[in-house]
Amino acid sequence: MTTSPLSHFHSLYRAWLNEFVASANVANVIYAISILLICLVVSVLFYKVGKWLIFRGTELFIQRRNSRTILALKRNRFFSYLSYYLPLLVFKFNFDALFMNFSKLPVVLTKLYEIIAIVLLVLIINSILNTIVDLNKTSKHSKPIRGLLQFLQIVIYFIAGIFCISILIDKSPTALVAGLGAASAIIMLIFKDSITSLVAGVQLSFNHMLRIGDWVSLPKYNVDGEIYDITLTSVKIRNWDKSVSMVPTYNLIANDSVTNWRYMKDFGARRISRSIIVDIHTVQFCTPEMLERYRQIEGVNEALRRVKMLDDVPTSGAIINTQSLTNIGVMRAYALYYLENKKEIRKDLDIMVRQRGHLLNGLPLEVYCFTNTTETKVYENIQSDIFDHLIAVAPLFDLKLFQSAVATA
Repeated sequence: MTTSPLSHFHSLYRAWLNEFVASANVANVIYAISILLICLVVSVLFYKVGKWLIFRGTELFIQRRNSRTILALKRNRFFSYLSYYLPLLVFKFNFDALFMNFSKLPVVLTKLYEIIAIVLLVLIINSILNTIVDLNKTSKHSKPIRGLLQFLQIVIYFIAGIFCISILIDKSPTALVAGLGAASAIIMLIFKDSITSLVAGVQLSFNHMLRIGDWVSLPKYNVDGEIYDITLTSVKIRNWDKSVSMVPTYNLIANDSVTNWRYMKDFGARRISRSIIVDIHTVQFCTPEMLERYRQIEGVNEALRRVKMLDDVPTSGAIINTQSLTNIGVMRAYALYYLENKKEIRKDLDIMVRQRGHLLNGLPLEVYCFTNTTETKVYENIQSDIFDHLIAVAPLFDLKLFQSAVATA
């Protein structure tokens, strides 16, 4: 039977010690301490050299290939955790020879060694999962996978904890899991909110209900902004005033109404639904003189022709009849014509100018249409241009907009 060079070295070193040291116990202690010191020195050297080789190799690979994956793994310390296995291997190969003359110490150190190996394995898996999250964030087609990966991390931590405890108490992991079943009711009662949020976070991720970059509104929490992080227990939203809100995932799914503007952005159109308030005392029937004056406004003739109102003009001596025009009716026709000819408004979607229910402060005249952009700055400029024009043109139709006495004081 052949022996390995390492075993041969241990045999020669032990024999040499026995020749120079009279007491066998003293020889064993000197042997163990010296081998331990040698293992420590070799472990440090292996760790330093191995880490340098790994990092140097990755740097050269990144320079040549510009690999985002390798760079992300390095940032999440994957190679650092991997290099920690080199010292463990040094002790593993020398373990039996190092503690063969000690009865209880090998058992304790074996358990410690196995637990350290499990912890390192968990750290390596965790760094891989974090790398996947980082790569997903920078991807053009990013998915809300962080919650799922966090759930997977919790499962890995739980399994690792079970194995570590089973090593410490010398029990089978299956027996330990079976024993935990009896305590599951107490665990669920204590961690009810956390478990509920956990399930909600998984549901949120699987159904793709929310994604990073979505614009959401939650009136109950006074939240209006863009999602920048989704975890298993909460969703982080950067509001437009640059503050940050953290909303529990369970509340998003079960309790509260959430408006997600992502689909509006995907559709490529954004709705305008705003009103100007007309003083109801200025609404009146059109006389021929008034209508002639209105026709001097560019677009009024075409607007009336399109809505078939051009002939609804009172004849001499009959100011009021069933077909008589009103000044607000002419303005509605003009406003509709104005919107239909504005290039920033989508022509394939609804365009309306309508009256809403009469209010105490006047008659609302609502503009309902869709812009051909969803960008906030451009959208607000288009909306402002429309209402600037309508507010300025209202007096030309002998209409006054409502303004409270307090505002004019």
